Amino acid sequence: MLAVVSLAGGVVVASIVGASVIAAGGWDLDVPASLGSELGRTVMQVAARADLDDHRMPLGIAVLLNVPLWFCMVGGPLWARRRGLDWRRDLGWRMEFVDAPMGIAVGVLLQLALIPLLYQPIFWIFGDQDVDDVARSLVAAADTPFDVLALVVLTVVGAPVVEEILYRGVLHRGLIDMTAHQGRSGVLIATLASSALFAASHFQLLQFPGLMLFGVVAAMASMRTGRLGTAIWIHVGFNLTTVVALLFEIY
Repeated sequence: MLAVVSLAGGVVVASIVGASVIAAGGWDLDVPASLGSELGRTVMQVAARADLDDHRMPLGIAVLLNVPLWFCMVGGPLWARRRGLDWRRDLGWRMEFVDAPMGIAVGVLLQLALIPLLYQPIFWIFGDQDVDDVARSLVAAADTPFDVLALVVLTVVGAPVVEEILYRGVLHRGLIDMTAHQGRSGVLIATLASSALFAASHFQLLQFPGLMLFGVVAAMASMRTGRLGTAIWIHVGFNLTTVVALLFEIY
């Protein structure tokens, strides 16, 4: 319940703050994902004799708009800490040196091998799909070195830490405690349920299977080592692989 409240509260607060900032800045959330899209928009603006400005929201602003979401997502666990929640004992909030190389290796393997294999049957049934479209749009918004730095902070630092605290620390461990009387079945339910909520929270239907698989792997790793550090570094490796690959592709 704590995880759901934290997530819901973060989405609501971030949406209100984000909508207010975007409206005040007059920015457009639709970011072209390729040079062709950018050129097409420019041609349409010329034809309409409009100003040559796509009104894209600066990526640095987009990163700042995630702060209210992150704050609310970890706000519940922080508040519970004052009520006796021990982060090390109850959430596995610790890290060892081995977590970095092991976690990054697993994250890269997931992104480059296991996720593509997962999507092969989906592509056979529904045809080829651009799974990286959302991520490509985000990377395409990085126009300056500051934007690239903001992108790294958003995807490789902020998201892994905050999301692992909430989904693998609070939610997964909480569900395991709730279903402890069911033995292994309870662990399976906790792993699938927390991973499904993690995937659904990104609001990306096409990316749901891949995010679900990632959630299961992160939960299993955290459970096996007893530490959130392992899952955090898997998340870092997973996101960093995408960012680096798309930066090379676009630029």
